[in-house]
Amino acid sequence: MNLELMKLRQIIGLLVLIFTIGSFESKGQIDSVFWFAAPWVTPSHSGNTPIVLRISTFNAPTTVRVYQPAGTYDSTFVVPANSLNSHFLTSIVNTLESKPADNVLNYGIKIEADTLVTIVYEVVTTGNNPETYSLKGQNAVGTEFVCPFQTTWANGSYAPIQPKSMICIVATEDNTTVWITPKATVVGHPAGVTYSIVLNRGQVYTVENTSQATNTPGNNLGGTIVVADKPIAVTVSDDSVTNSGGGCRDLMGDQIVPVDVVGTNYIVNRGNMFANSQEGIFIVATQNFTSVTVTTTLGTFSQLLNQGDTWKYVLTATEGLAYVDADKNVYVLQASGFGCEVGEALLPPINCAGSSQVSFTRTNAQTFILNILCPTSAINNFLLNGSNTLVPGSAFLPVPGTAGFWSGAQIDFPVGSIPVGTSNLLTNSSDFFGMGVINGGAGTGCYYHYMSAFNRKVYTKAGNDTTLCNGDPSVLLNGSVEGGSTTGEWTVINGAGSFVNATDLTTSYVPSTSDYTQGTLTFVLASTGNCDPVRDTMIVNFIQSPEANAGTDDSYCKNNVGAVPITGAFSYSAAATWSGGDGGAFGNIGSPTTTYTPSPADLAADSVVLFYTTAGSFFSCPNKQDTVVIFFTDAPTIDAGPDQLVCSNTTDVALNAVISTGSGTWTSSGTGGFSPSQTTLNGSYVLATSDISNGLVMLYLVSDNNGNCAAVFDSLEIQIINFPVVTNTTTDSICSNNGTLNLTGTVTSGFSTQWTTSGFGTIANPSNLSTIYSISPVDVTNGFIDVVLSTTGICPIANDSIRVIFVSPPQVNAGTDQAYCQNALVQLNGQITGADTTGTWSTLGTGTFLPGPNFLNGVYDPSIGDVSGGPISLILTSTSNFGCPPDRDTIVITFNRIPTADFTYANVCQASNMNFVDASVANTGSLSTWSWAFGDNTNSIAQNPQHAYTTPGNFNVMMIVTSSNGCTDTVVKPVTVYPLPLPSFNASIACEAYPTNFTNTSFIPSGSIVSYLYDFNGIGTSSQSNPSFVFPTSGTYNVTLTAVSNFGCTNSVIQQIVVHAIPNASFTATPNPALVNQNITYTDVTAGNIISWQWNFGDGQGDNIQITNHSYNAGGVYTVTLTITDDIGCMDTISKDISVALLPVVPSGFTPNGDGENDVFIIRGGPFRNVDFKVYNNWGQLIFESNDSSIGWDGTYKGEPAPLGVYTWTFVVDMGSDFIVKESGDVTLIR
Repeated sequence: MNLELMKLRQIIGLLVLIFTIGSFESKGQIDSVFWFAAPWVTPSHSGNTPIVLRISTFNAPTTVRVYQPAGTYDSTFVVPANSLNSHFLTSIVNTLESKPADNVLNYGIKIEADTLVTIVYEVVTTGNNPETYSLKGQNAVGTEFVCPFQTTWANGSYAPIQPKSMICIVATEDNTTVWITPKATVVGHPAGVTYSIVLNRGQVYTVENTSQATNTPGNNLGGTIVVADKPIAVTVSDDSVTNSGGGCRDLMGDQIVPVDVVGTNYIVNRGNMFANSQEGIFIVATQNFTSVTVTTTLGTFSQLLNQGDTWKYVLTATEGLAYVDADKNVYVLQASGFGCEVGEALLPPINCAGSSQVSFTRTNAQTFILNILCPTSAINNFLLNGSNTLVPGSAFLPVPGTAGFWSGAQIDFPVGSIPVGTSNLLTNSSDFFGMGVINGGAGTGCYYHYMSAFNRKVYTKAGNDTTLCNGDPSVLLNGSVEGGSTTGEWTVINGAGSFVNATDLTTSYVPSTSDYTQGTLTFVLASTGNCDPVRDTMIVNFIQSPEANAGTDDSYCKNNVGAVPITGAFSYSAAATWSGGDGGAFGNIGSPTTTYTPSPADLAADSVVLFYTTAGSFFSCPNKQDTVVIFFTDAPTIDAGPDQLVCSNTTDVALNAVISTGSGTWTSSGTGGFSPSQTTLNGSYVLATSDISNGLVMLYLVSDNNGNCAAVFDSLEIQIINFPVVTNTTTDSICSNNGTLNLTGTVTSGFSTQWTTSGFGTIANPSNLSTIYSISPVDVTNGFIDVVLSTTGICPIANDSIRVIFVSPPQVNAGTDQAYCQNALVQLNGQITGADTTGTWSTLGTGTFLPGPNFLNGVYDPSIGDVSGGPISLILTSTSNFGCPPDRDTIVITFNRIPTADFTYANVCQASNMNFVDASVANTGSLSTWSWAFGDNTNSIAQNPQHAYTTPGNFNVMMIVTSSNGCTDTVVKPVTVYPLPLPSFNASIACEAYPTNFTNTSFIPSGSIVSYLYDFNGIGTSSQSNPSFVFPTSGTYNVTLTAVSNFGCTNSVIQQIVVHAIPNASFTATPNPALVNQNITYTDVTAGNIISWQWNFGDGQGDNIQITNHSYNAGGVYTVTLTITDDIGCMDTISKDISVALLPVVPSGFTPNGDGENDVFIIRGGPFRNVDFKVYNNWGQLIFESNDSSIGWDGTYKGEPAPLGVYTWTFVVDMGSDFIVKESGDVTLIR
């Protein structure tokens, strides 16, 4: 890979990281949905159980469901935040492992979580042959796989179930067709021949190699192609692989990913295997003509591969780090481990992959190594469980072939740094990284898997090609980028317009005029991020839009407008119609030439906009619309002047008319005349005698020279009145403390008035009919003033007078200002003196006067608004009497802020201290005292007390706080005390080396018990409810059962279990060996008080007494087994071989003629320990000799048939137990 390109990708990746860190975007092993097909493991090696899912959570509690969509298993449970959960599947091993091969089974597993988790499937076994399979989440699901396998070692031999290599497939949807092209002969199918199967959702199928010699060319499944029409997940597994570096035999396997998830660049971190173990990598091509290079400290090595080819590269001890670079996607499978113990892991690529944080687990105390790969710029930015010292930058070395851009580290962590049974989190604050786990030891086995993320292929879609119309204001772009990147950028190849935001997947483009003219635009959407850009194009073609012309704007006068003529024109459409206006009427909306009659609303708006819109576009483009504006001008305004009121002795009335434009002419309803003429706007009207007699005359003014407007007119009225009438209505008394006196009166319409007084004060406006008189102290001293109202104007003066008397006022005292707590009532103490002692309270606040506002000495109940709004004023006002205005006095009430009582707590378990933390706020001053009532008849005055409840349940806790200003507040909160579980159990009789069965009898009053943990005196544990446990030796053991409720309450009970020593079974058999039908005496010689015997004589017969006899009717070696039980109930078993023989005999003749009957002269009987068998001819010559009882004389000598006749034989047979049989005789050879 070009290093500059690599750096650019890392910069983009860092930007992506800034926006995604903390959200845990689902990539690789971090996911919420997982599919898995479990491989089968031979139980003949080191067992195939326990098997367990190791589930690690991040920073939120997670509900996890593990189930078989096509099967019966279904389990849902909750894993706490930042925790490891070990979910054992041992109980369903026979319906989980994908066996037998070449069968469709309902054994597939699906795991769903409501937040992101990591999951590892672990085959623990009983000590040897373990392995881990890291589940890749939704990245494991795809439709094309080229399966990688190691090609160096063969499978070991273990009877009766031999280990094999295999491919296990699980379907995620119903009716999935899978095509398989095996590289080697598999169960039911030959090599190289494609065949298909059909799976439903959750069903599995295993492709099993028929050969264990997988290191022989043609016998290995590496490169097998698996293709499906719907998404599937694939597991590869290689059982009990015999390593060349020693006597180790190990399970190797991993869940793989589809071809579009693997990459082209990898970093390999060598493990800790022996030099002759041939630790290395296996590179499998996904396409033909794939060029691959491997760069190490020893140099660069290249290979050309076709699809399915495997290149094995062995890493020497000096090649700690290696860099793999390919020009097409390849799988890289690494075999690594300790000594000769080996595991395998599918390596994640470094291009378009990696994680910013990885959660992983440690489940044992064996060697635990992390392989960590990252850009060199990020080596100092790791945190492991929050520590920046556990993964130091000094642990990293540069990767050969990357020019120092990439670095790798291999760090061995003791249990003190990463404890057993923990969920751990490795993060990097600046870049993505890869992380693998090597766990185990040289004498046990190897767990090897990678936990960092694989990444999806990038899918870019720019959208479908489209056609738009000329003049469309924008091109809407709606693209998508999915998979390995979710961001992209738009460009246009041949356009001159502009994007609203080119980096938004959904955006718009504003075309230029030249864009419309050229007719075509090509848009390109390219993905961005740390993956190679993937591009897609969208083409936009422009077509002709309709054209419309509504004509030119026009103007009309508002008082002289009718049907307005309008003329439009259109093209590239079938028709056009008129619309618009605000309630007006068109003559014919479908005619280009028509009229529009405006409405009153149109005229009030001074203009109207009319629209001319095309219809029936020739090229299906949006209709085009044009507008025309009709303006409406105002008509001339005319004002003849105000109406006038004149006295009957008036002769001329002055005129003051105004016209906005043009001129005007006066006319009259009377018989008077205009001076100097009718066209003089500001002349006068001379009243005639008849006008005065009538008392009313109307004058009219009409406009002239109106332009395009109609004439307008106005009028005025002249009223002629007689002598006026005036009335003084001012009050005749007023309080002496008033500073002013309201002067009021009435007068005949049309007349003006004038006020005068005898006092020494002033009148605000003497000519106003209603005005104010400012009272002088001299007026009050004198005790009265006279007030006169007189008319003025054209008529003779008329007047009316009144004497105003001054009265003394009342005196009001509301009391002194006071301060109260915010939750207290205000005591009122008002006083009123003077002629009247009654009054009423009022306030600008919103509280309530009790018992009412007319009680001078009641109370005031302030409202919440009064208290929160600050000081309030309470006003006492006297009742107005004898003409005096009310007097008032105000007191100001200040509210001292009360404290805000509050506390926090956390619900606890019974008998545990509940911490109460005072969260009160003094608001003013400081808090001085606290008073607690815990709801169980106990109290405290501490600020932050602790209290342990002796019984579970719900309790109301009350706290009263007092502040330094003496104010108090109270709060009551409910708390809950959870009950403790009551652990209890029974145990069966315990015997050493035999299972002891435990029965759980625990109880909890409410809630539920969610987990149990048995501790068998420190030598073992179990989280099962009713476990079995084997105590290795006799003695007394303290067994502890700890129960945890669904509220997290924990309680334990310890019970002593006496483990009894088992008897040491022993018996004698006399004689041994024995002959057929000879009685053998079997005697139990076991020490101790034995109460039961079970004999199995090996021939289907048995007995149940201490001493017994038994004979056999056929020769052979029989295994006799004795099982004894002592008075405690402990048992032991012993087996011995008993030899039963027939005495040796030979026939008197034989016929070696090849007919298959009596062709060989042989000693019959036995079994014999040793034989010495010889045959002589008539001359005493030895012609046959055998020391094997199964080999007899076939009637030949030196390869030639011996002559017919009589021959002499001898044998010496050792029957065992010093019993020797010696015989001799003759045999006749007949053909």
